Amino acid sequence: MGARFERYILDLLPALGLFPKASRYRIYRNGVEVGEIDILAVDGNGNTYAVEVKAGKIDISGVRQAYTNAKLIGAKPLVIARGYAEEGARELAKELGVEVVLLPDYIFLSIDDLYTAFTNAFVRSLAVITAIITNLQEDEVEAIESCPDVNCVCERVNCEDLFNKLPREARNFDTLLQAVKIAK
Repeated sequence: MGARFERYILDLLPALGLFPKASRYRIYRNGVEVGEIDILAVDGNGNTYAVEVKAGKIDISGVRQAYTNAKLIGAKPLVIARGYAEEGARELAKELGVEVVLLPDYIFLSIDDLYTAFTNAFVRSLAVITAIITNLQEDEVEAIESCPDVNCVCERVNCEDLFNKLPREARNFDTLLQAVKIAK
């Protein structure tokens, strides 16, 4: 749910006046990873936001994480969630200046926002399919076509090599199979 919700938020950010620049942005100090920001975004004034995305409710730990990661890169902290897990999270966010956007379970979009979200999702899907089609070797295509599931594919080809050359969204047997069928 978390990764899917993050992709949804990527498509929704323009409706909030933010434009995504990176997702799963890793923060390093002295060559050591010290944090990861779900989405790095910029507003129309050039302000950078470190966006922490929670598919559920935000708790105190999540507020601290958003604040710390934003401070590490000199960005403004922003959390997008479906509510507060506890009153302490609301108070801490207010105290630390962490902006929190609360989304209801159902979101109503304008036609333009819906069109933008759909277009972004469609373009991402095409990019995934293209990556699959252009990166698969003949033996991998044959394994995908002839196998009923990913376990069978992994018995025939090196799945670590296969998945390392594909985008994260392509690391799913049904997606691989559909892309192979489209390529035929």
